[in-house]
Amino acid sequence: MIVAELFIKEHALFRALLDRVELGLARRDDRARADVGNALRVLLPSLDRHAEIEDIVFRYPPDNVDDAPRALAEVGAQHRALAALRNEILFALERSTEYPFVKLRALTELLINDLRQHFETEERRLWPLYPGALKRPVDAVVPIHLDRRAQALDKELSQAIAAISHSAARDSEKS
Repeated sequence: MIVAELFIKEHALFRALLDRVELGLARRDDRARADVGNALRVLLPSLDRHAEIEDIVFRYPPDNVDDAPRALAEVGAQHRALAALRNEILFALERSTEYPFVKLRALTELLINDLRQHFETEERRLWPLYPGALKRPVDAVVPIHLDRRAQALDKELSQAIAAISHSAARDSEKS
């Protein structure tokens, strides 16, 4: 698999998980909080593993590209904002019994919007600056332990999507 295929696949899985989280947020039942929390517990560490691989692929600025510094700065600022939001959500999840779900819902909605924007920025502004790096085989770019993490990430995201889908279907059958 080449790096571009890996990133496309991961972004698609993240978007599918975000869609499922949005469905969980729209529900008002007791199970919604648990489903959203479980999805976030998969999503947040998965984003960290994804970012590790991106950091390796995009470590060095591309040569002779005028827009590169602005694009890299924009993506970097988005990464910092997402990290701060991630920490706030993790704090809310750790104190789930005392943290109102309405606040977790608001943080999660912000995360979803910011991630969708971030993926668009990467795909439209950053990826075109790195055609050579994105065409390389994953195992030639990232250390083997990160390649294994990428494979585990795909599995975790797929399982989380399936679990949330199953839970939502089960709850709709009860209604």
